[in-house]
Amino acid sequence: MAHEVGFSCLIAGTADEGALLARQYLPQAVILDMHLPDHTGLSVLDRIKRDARTRHIPVHIVSADHDDHAALASGAVGYLFKPVSRDTLVDMLEGLEARMAQRLRRVLVVEDDAQQAQAIHHLLASRDVETVEVHSAAECLDSLGAETYDCMVLDLNLPDMSGLDLLERLSHDESVGFPPVIVYTGRDLSAEEEMRLRRYSKSIIVKGAKSPERLLDEVTLFLHQVVSDLPAEKQQLLARSLGRDQALEGRQVLVVEDDIRNVYALTSVLEPHGVSVRIARNGIEALGELARVADSDGSAVDLILMDVMMPEMDGLTCMREIRKDAQWSRLPIIALTAKATERDHRECLEAGANDYLSKPLDVDKLLSLVRVWMPR
Repeated sequence: MAHEVGFSCLIAGTADEGALLARQYLPQAVILDMHLPDHTGLSVLDRIKRDARTRHIPVHIVSADHDDHAALASGAVGYLFKPVSRDTLVDMLEGLEARMAQRLRRVLVVEDDAQQAQAIHHLLASRDVETVEVHSAAECLDSLGAETYDCMVLDLNLPDMSGLDLLERLSHDESVGFPPVIVYTGRDLSAEEEMRLRRYSKSIIVKGAKSPERLLDEVTLFLHQVVSDLPAEKQQLLARSLGRDQALEGRQVLVVEDDIRNVYALTSVLEPHGVSVRIARNGIEALGELARVADSDGSAVDLILMDVMMPEMDGLTCMREIRKDAQWSRLPIIALTAKATERDHRECLEAGANDYLSKPLDVDKLLSLVRVWMPR
């Protein structure tokens, strides 16, 4: 079907092959399944969007898995659920073609403070990006009814209506467009407000010392801008933002591994991204660490990296024990296997692992899988 519409095709049967082909050939678009034999499609999306050379490539998901919110928040341009009709697929391919042809991207900035709106304009505007500024919810609705935008940057404090109510209104109003929304706010959000916001917005950025680079990062992601085409100072801001890792900052990872060299290697990869690493040298120590977490009010373990071959209690036995306890039934576990056979991988998943990684470890793949499985 892609050939009929005029595309040439590269075909990848696994997540790793897909990430590699995207890096090697820099295709104009990617059509991605979530359910791949080696890893979830989210890991392909993450690797494409974390690499400055590939993050501009539009990725459209076509999958039976209902993981659309995570995919769209990570920068996918769309999500179709299988089974998909022929007409829908043709529309998707033609939409990708139209996106490639589009040079000028338009951003609607909804901000009541004129000075702040001007600062956002200077940060985002370029030869290929036009920003339109409005200062109230009413002006925003008028603008979305009359024009099409690729992205919207929204402040929550508006004079005539709260940003939350505006998003609610947009979600029900068919007469106006509803582009991807990046909430950029200066006030602390309550847990309830954040839950409401997550339903509508692709990203929530709280204004702060480092927020301009994060705003630039999010907007260029949703506009699918080629990083090398940006002015030098914006490329530097982006590099700074990509170096920080919002998904991993302040998270707790339990590394269960008996080889001190691997412990050191994993720690040196994770800690620069803001992760606190706890260490257990076998399955018995890992269960003891989880028991201590359950008994204390300390910070919980967010994810486990579990070696399979260990003395006293191996990783497969340990994972089965962890899954017997209801409170750990949803704790993400990534198994680290020395062998790469299909049987080993199947055994890991049957024992309770969410995913697996073969040694020697690929750093990009490791970080990608940790980001993908980290509880949101």
